[in-house]
Amino acid sequence: MSSLLKHLNRFIRLFENTVCSVGLILTTFLVFFQVINRYWLHLEIMWLNDLALYLFVFSMFLTVSLTTREEGHTAVDVFAEMFFGRNPRIHLIYKIALNLLSLVILFVFASPVWRFTLRALKYPEYGTLVRWFNTSWLAESMFVMLILCIFHLIFILFSKFKGMKKIVSTNEEGQEE
Repeated sequence: MSSLLKHLNRFIRLFENTVCSVGLILTTFLVFFQVINRYWLHLEIMWLNDLALYLFVFSMFLTVSLTTREEGHTAVDVFAEMFFGRNPRIHLIYKIALNLLSLVILFVFASPVWRFTLRALKYPEYGTLVRWFNTSWLAESMFVMLILCIFHLIFILFSKFKGMKKIVSTNEEGQEE
């Protein structure tokens, strides 16, 4: 893999980790603050609920791509070990097949998500409590999540194919002796 792709991957990893962590912390803080305001101070600030919800949804979209990066969605290790045993070659083929299937599914969903994103850009939707706040960015962030998932799966597939080459070359070396 090229150095540029590795640097891009490192930057995206840092971005996802930071945004997901900060989003979860901020969401927790905002909800806690709203509960204190509502039940202890008897001062409800309505837009805090909306802000917490928006941060939570955005963080969860990025968490989907982060989980894809860590192979959390497609990894069914119990199934693979039960049917394929401890054979690393077959296990790797199984993971490659799952990642390819996931990539195909993401490409199938790419067109409707792209249309949904274009609609969100063309027809902005505004918040119910804060009328000037454009909430269309949530729909747009879904497209960003999809692109990040595709990027991560392609990156994973490259590394898995590289691993497959190593396994094949070690098997061939072992057979020659």
